Amino acid sequence: MKFESPEHATERSLKNPEYLHPLIVEAAIKAREVKKEEAIDPTIFESVYGQGAVVRDLEYVRSMKAKFGSADEAHKKYADVFEAVFYENAEMSNWLGENTHTIMTSEFDDIKNGMDVLVHLNDSARAFPYVGMGIDVTFGRNSVEKKINRIFGEIEKGKLGTVRYFMDPGYAQFKGELSGMPHIIVGVERRHVIELAGQWLRGEKRKLGENPIQLVVLEQIMAQLKAYRDYAEGLGRHDLAEIYDANISVFAPVLREKRGMDISDYKDDPVMTELTRALEARKKQSKP
Repeated sequence: MKFESPEHATERSLKNPEYLHPLIVEAAIKAREVKKEEAIDPTIFESVYGQGAVVRDLEYVRSMKAKFGSADEAHKKYADVFEAVFYENAEMSNWLGENTHTIMTSEFDDIKNGMDVLVHLNDSARAFPYVGMGIDVTFGRNSVEKKINRIFGEIEKGKLGTVRYFMDPGYAQFKGELSGMPHIIVGVERRHVIELAGQWLRGEKRKLGENPIQLVVLEQIMAQLKAYRDYAEGLGRHDLAEIYDANISVFAPVLREKRGMDISDYKDDPVMTELTRALEARKKQSKP
């Protein structure tokens, strides 16, 4: 396939589901190394679940990956790059506030539970102050809506996000399944991921630290936390609503701090547009 130069990817190219920008090709290699080094390894959980159960989970991962087509593979590379950049900069560049700690989940929890990165919040009031992030670089119109509806469905069942393979020795001496986490979807379109990839590959830490993507992500997080809280309240699930409120109280001051960033370049981002539309649609459905 012939690639445009990194500076001149056309809209036509970006709308092609199989298109891979040169910067993404290179950054995906780096992202794969980050995941290899940082992601939680299920094999160290054999003492928790038993060897057979872990082997079955790993086989599930292999079977699911074998079903990916060429468009899925291209999409995955963009998502992997955004995931790695988010994983590093949410913590190192304080995208989500000071003292934020990130954990990269196993491939099993990525595929099965839609959890790519766990964020430990600076909130000692709760035993497990984590938020689970699903990272997306949406191409299809229905992708965000499907994921959002899954989260609303979890709330209806009286449960929040779950990670089967969890450990964070820096904050808790616990190894096993972590449940009861708010599950949030964050993402942007491909052209913004290409920009981030270039800054990441060139080691432009200052630009990454100042990139307005952090305000975009915070607004996505806050919009969802409020929508899920209101939905839980409407169902009478005050226990779940309290969890969302606790997270809102942590993210609110961070959002206020970063309000001055210019995110006008993101106003027509289809991922943001689709997220807003999906939340509004569910809000209308839940009204009596």
